[in-house]
Amino acid sequence: MATKRTHAENLELAKARVGAAKEPEKKVPAPKQLNLELWPDAVRSLPNSVLRGALFGVSVTRKTHKKRTLIAALENYEIRFKGETFNQTDLDTLQGMLHLARLHPLGTRVEFSVHSFLKELGRGVGKEQHEQFKEQIARLIGGVVEITSLKDKKTFIGTLVQKAFRDEETGRYVVIFDEDMLQLYQTGHTLIDWEQRQALGKNNLAKWLQGFYASHAKPFPYKVETIFNLCGSTTDRLGDFRKLLRLALDQLVNVGAIQSWTIDPKTDLVEVVNVPSQTQLKHLAKAKKRPKSNPR
Repeated sequence: MATKRTHAENLELAKARVGAAKEPEKKVPAPKQLNLELWPDAVRSLPNSVLRGALFGVSVTRKTHKKRTLIAALENYEIRFKGETFNQTDLDTLQGMLHLARLHPLGTRVEFSVHSFLKELGRGVGKEQHEQFKEQIARLIGGVVEITSLKDKKTFIGTLVQKAFRDEETGRYVVIFDEDMLQLYQTGHTLIDWEQRQALGKNNLAKWLQGFYASHAKPFPYKVETIFNLCGSTTDRLGDFRKLLRLALDQLVNVGAIQSWTIDPKTDLVEVVNVPSQTQLKHLAKAKKRPKSNPR
């Protein structure tokens, strides 16, 4: 049986209810919006892990990895891939869409006209190019990447494009990037001069080299064979690749991406004098000021 309240108890209960109603509601903080860095329109930005290995290779011949397959990369990254392999044309498409996505929080819809997008990439706008773009979107959504930064002890597992939608009447696209894409940028990223990249035309090796060397403030000398493996070349003979490499490096000098290059005939080491960005110049200046450790 419920106990009856006294008049005084009912009065106190009413006062408590009125007081609670007058208390301001506690504001729940809005979820933090995760945005890419707002880089200038003249450049594109890509994670270093994407530029320092064969995840986006130079071959026009594609393979399909049915299991998680180890991909060649510099020693500070461990990359595995499952799906149809990517190349530099796929990378052009990815960085073009990321360039649009930088204006929006990650995870939101990024809408664009495929006609304008293809023109921005310097491609034709016919049926063939539209079909190529459809294939690239499907490939980027379908390829599962596993990128481990050995320095930061962090691994990204997922697809580089989360999902996409297409309006069949207007030809407009919507793409969505996962918020976790930001993790790839936080472990290091590089600004790519877009005008230089477009000037490289269809030379996939030159495009790969541009991104690779741009990601280094002061590049180390690498053997021709090392570069051959890192870029995912399918050239049969190393001697033939060396000829292609020389032509590609010359093209980088011509567009202003690097100052000069040499290949030592004895060691087969490729030495490149880079054109460092303002950020890289600051990094180099700080490195000079650090006290040198005593030799052991």
